[in-house]
Amino acid sequence: MKSGDQPVIIVKKVKGHGGHHGGAWKVAYADFVTAMMALFMVLWLVSQTDQSTRQKISQYFRTGVLSGSNSVLSGGTGVEEKGFLDVKGTNEIPSEDAKLRDAEGSIRKAIAALQANNKDFAALGGHLQVTVTDFGLLVQIMDGGDDLIFDLSSAELKPALVKMLSELAPILGKLDNQLQVHGHTDGRPFPSGSTRSNWSLSFERADRARTVLEKSGVRPGQITGVFAHADNAPLVKDAMAPANRRLAILAVRKGFEAAVAYGQLKQPVM
Repeated sequence: MKSGDQPVIIVKKVKGHGGHHGGAWKVAYADFVTAMMALFMVLWLVSQTDQSTRQKISQYFRTGVLSGSNSVLSGGTGVEEKGFLDVKGTNEIPSEDAKLRDAEGSIRKAIAALQANNKDFAALGGHLQVTVTDFGLLVQIMDGGDDLIFDLSSAELKPALVKMLSELAPILGKLDNQLQVHGHTDGRPFPSGSTRSNWSLSFERADRARTVLEKSGVRPGQITGVFAHADNAPLVKDAMAPANRRLAILAVRKGFEAAVAYGQLKQPVM
């Protein structure tokens, strides 16, 4: 090479494997699949839990702490000490809904046994309605017009009603739900000038039922309210129908106590 000549520089470009031949998309896809699996797990958990647990899950995603547990910031674990989230098939702790339905079945069995063992109570089954509602376990005891439950315009509870309440009390006492007792009358008015009314009558009947329940197995303090409805919430359209003269006992789902007590929810017919 002469001194005046320029050196020849050969540049070789190394082809990379970027673009659609790279591996970054695999990482992104794996993250996407993981996120979708987490989403489906949450949806499955929500579909398998009762209303109370769904509220706890919702609170957890808002605050990071399950209801009833200590915050991580305050030295706690952030995990509820009472038990695991209630998911069917994965937890031995029954859900609130399961407990209410068990109580419903126990009440039906107790009344059936009472009917079978005492012919004087053979007609009791037609006076009882037991249902699990959105707001809790609702037990309604209705007058059938056969003088088994109430006398007209009287707050005295007939022996059959007292016996029925005595059978219900131990079953309701095993629930950890608050109880409310509601009294209803038909539309029959009191005579003009009477010092009593359907309001006082419905309250007196409900309050006497409370006394029987508390003496027969309901826990002290479990009954949190006695309510008078007079004839304002008839069970059937005929205002004078005997079924409108009734008592209703509601084992309230947790979280609905104040709303049901103060009428902030559309309640089931009670």
